[in-house]
Amino acid sequence: MNITKENIDDLNAVFKIEVKEADYAGKVSDFLKKQQKTSQMQGFRPGKVPFGMIKKMYGLNAKVEEIQKAINAKIYEFIADEKLNVLGQPLPKDNGAGVNWQTQKDFSFDYEVGLSPDFDVKFSARKKFISYDIQPDENLIDKYVEEITMRYGSVGTADTVEDKDIIVADLVELENGAPRVGGLVKLGNVAFDSLTDAVKKQLLGAKIEDTFTVNIKDIYGDITEGAKLLDVKVPVLEAAGDEYSLKVVSISRMQGAEVNQELFNKVYGEGTVNSVEEFRTKLADEAKGMLGGQGKGKLRNDIVEYLLDSIKFELPDEFLKKFMVATSKEPTTIEAINEEYDNYRNTLRWQLIENKIIADNDIKVEQEEITNKAKDMIRANFAQFGQEVPEEDLGTYAANILAKEEERKRIYEGLYSDKILDVIEGKCKVESQEVSYDEFVKISEKK
Repeated sequence: MNITKENIDDLNAVFKIEVKEADYAGKVSDFLKKQQKTSQMQGFRPGKVPFGMIKKMYGLNAKVEEIQKAINAKIYEFIADEKLNVLGQPLPKDNGAGVNWQTQKDFSFDYEVGLSPDFDVKFSARKKFISYDIQPDENLIDKYVEEITMRYGSVGTADTVEDKDIIVADLVELENGAPRVGGLVKLGNVAFDSLTDAVKKQLLGAKIEDTFTVNIKDIYGDITEGAKLLDVKVPVLEAAGDEYSLKVVSISRMQGAEVNQELFNKVYGEGTVNSVEEFRTKLADEAKGMLGGQGKGKLRNDIVEYLLDSIKFELPDEFLKKFMVATSKEPTTIEAINEEYDNYRNTLRWQLIENKIIADNDIKVEQEEITNKAKDMIRANFAQFGQEVPEEDLGTYAANILAKEEERKRIYEGLYSDKILDVIEGKCKVESQEVSYDEFVKISEKK
């Protein structure tokens, strides 16, 4: 098998592949012989079906499959040998149009290839970034206290509907303003927070026995959620009417727990916190850890934005759009891809910049670092509830987390991201600035 690269421009090329019968015939023959040994057909003993019949039944599919396997192997071998930086994966130029698989023995294929651009990542010592040191103010601590009291609170009843209430409602499908015969009926739990603004306005302040007319298909702004509320399939709701009566049967409301020693013990363990002041101090310390992550995230976003804007290089856009169409899980078109391409392009550009920084600075993430990060996460999670993890159990917990591919990938990428940030901070000017949480929110909203 022979493969050559023909450059179209700096970012696009074509692989020209010549396939001879000798490149695949042996593999096809081996497959058919193996198939013969296991085949069973009426009129023949097991494994004794004539080879000609096996070839007629399976030969063409085996030929196509083995040729494709040989091409794929050759392409990736060629990419490695030539040290080519390709984007996505090579795409057949005409999807085999004009090929007669039945009669041809030798084949010629063209594959389109997108090439990664050459560029440098340079940092300026004069470029200044702000690292925000976010301090939890009293308003934020008040919010944390409220969240905790609600988390450890109890469900009570209310006479009128307010924000965050759960309404037990009698829902009845209407026709010309009256209950529809054989229509949909359901006693359901309506979450006030999830309603559309228009329906919230209707129900706010409502009392038990009050009745309203609502469009159930749009009660949550999503017909799927309306179907869940009525416990029916979406097509059933689509076929039903739009208008429903909603009668308030009861109103449930979370009652916050009292801020006292019992609450402190539930949250942090007995005797760890013994006063409101200690409780708020503990929350402030925990908040600093979470806010530190937000400050770091803002710094990272500012750096990403700066590098994307300052490092100029092009991509093989038309090839990448074809690649997105070819690899989409759902059928799609170039027109649909065009709508999301800018986001995809920026993500890919940043990945290339990251990879360049990693290569230029020999950044590595070791297995021990991944395990230690998982252990730190476990310690932090237990600490939120005033608990400590026995050291002998940490390894088991960490292994369980890292056994999940998505979780492992998230930790791995996070460590690389941190190291990249460390490199950039060492090459640019980063100033620390102390701000309150509210100030930080306003700063973030300006961008």
